Amino acid sequence: MSALKKQRIAAGDGEIEKKFAQGQRLQARERFAEAEQRYRKVLAQDPRHLGALTGLTQSLIAQMRPQEAIATLDRAAAGAPADDEVWLFELAGICTTVKYLQLARTLYERALEIAPDMSSSLINLANVVEEQGDLQKGIDLLSHAIEVHPTSARAYGNLGKMLTGTRLRDEALACYRRSIELNPNISQTWTNLAALYEIMGRHREALETLQQALNLDPDCDAARWNLARSLLTVGEIEAGWDMYGFGFSCRERKPYRPFPGLIWEGQDLTDKTIMVWREQGLGDDLLFSTCYTDLIARAGHVIIETEQRLVSLYQRTWPQATVRAETWTSTGLENYGPVDFDYTAPAGLVAAQLRRKLSDFPAPLPGLKPDPVRVAECRAWLDSLGRGPNIGISWTSHKIDDVRSMSYTKLADWKGLFAIEGAAVVNLQYTDISEEAEALRQQHGLTLQRMPGLDLRNDLEGVAALTACMDAVVAPSSFPMMMAGALGRPAFHYIRRNWTMLGTDGSPWFPEMRCYLIEDVAASTEFLDRIVADVAALLLS
Repeated sequence: MSALKKQRIAAGDGEIEKKFAQGQRLQARERFAEAEQRYRKVLAQDPRHLGALTGLTQSLIAQMRPQEAIATLDRAAAGAPADDEVWLFELAGICTTVKYLQLARTLYERALEIAPDMSSSLINLANVVEEQGDLQKGIDLLSHAIEVHPTSARAYGNLGKMLTGTRLRDEALACYRRSIELNPNISQTWTNLAALYEIMGRHREALETLQQALNLDPDCDAARWNLARSLLTVGEIEAGWDMYGFGFSCRERKPYRPFPGLIWEGQDLTDKTIMVWREQGLGDDLLFSTCYTDLIARAGHVIIETEQRLVSLYQRTWPQATVRAETWTSTGLENYGPVDFDYTAPAGLVAAQLRRKLSDFPAPLPGLKPDPVRVAECRAWLDSLGRGPNIGISWTSHKIDDVRSMSYTKLADWKGLFAIEGAAVVNLQYTDISEEAEALRQQHGLTLQRMPGLDLRNDLEGVAALTACMDAVVAPSSFPMMMAGALGRPAFHYIRRNWTMLGTDGSPWFPEMRCYLIEDVAASTEFLDRIVADVAALLLS
């Protein structure tokens, strides 16, 4: 509890706090307009009520009025006492909560002008500038915080987290260990250390570390979600699935759509309608879609809410189901409209019920059904290239950082695929690859085939049709690889061990997928030669 809030309660501001509590309850029920009214009443009586200011800005943003939220915070900042570093610090925290990072940065900097060695301001400012993309500035601020407060466990822990996002993992590990040595009772430090162990491939140590985090904070949903992932990674499948829902509680899995009393937990679906919705990105959607055939067999009726770009493909594949575009904001908290189902669940929780052990995975997999007209168009174009085998390729992602780069390659790394006799290497990469493709042509005389007029990001019917024509697909963990798997195409997947593998060395979800475990692409490229050799053996057999 902040010092300011303690002062208000001590002063007996009971009526103000009652209105504030009403605002919080209304906000929790997503009745944002009514919550706004309560918060404004609180602020009219106490303009420096930090909780009401936070709730008001959040409610305005939820009502799609971000400019009013920004103006509210700007007014509060303009009226902030110039010599009160505590108030500046608290207001900066509100700005951080609602992602108004530039003002948060300004306020923390103002607080540091008054109190240059204020550890909490240094640490929070470091987190803000890192989120703005200035990682080195963040590291410098945390290093300074450690210089002036060498026993700050929080500074060491935050520096460890920041370094985790780089290749300086040994240094990150040292920071976490020092933080724990100084104060072993910060559960978040243990949780973040477990994330580092996961990146380093030390999954059993991650499990043990998460147990320590939960001993300190048994109700931490983020730690429980990380534990779920770790359990699934090491093959403790049922225990991992049982904790999977905490991914939504901590908001790591999206969208968060609470339907109180309607979430399916394995009940009999005979003569019942269940609505299942897509979670996360396209790759996860395709992965979990492998459960839909089984779900349809169990239920009276299935409604599938998915990405608009996948609706027609899914409807063709599962004509017995109702497939419709998702509405992310629709929840069971009075903003969905008429409920036309008996139960509902995100796709991952469906998997948690239907894939509780490895023997629950079907082989062969009932694949997606691409549009036959589009398939014919793709085959006609491929035939114009020659009669050799067709190899689809994807190699990177639209989002790359030091950690994610461990899993991705460059187009030029795959020159061996172009050397396979008679093969056409076909682009399935949905990002802009013009520069890489041109460099490959100029420097090596190799041509990456790109289907004219096909939008690989938005035309998913076209992507499915083209992928269905491939004799082999090579890709990292990405949407193109999941599409190949869902279509039942021979797929060669280079992958860092993760929870979707469920403790195996392959992919239980896709029987036709061959997996090649990697730790860091930059450290070893031996897997490239193995994949090229295996693709050649398949195509030339």
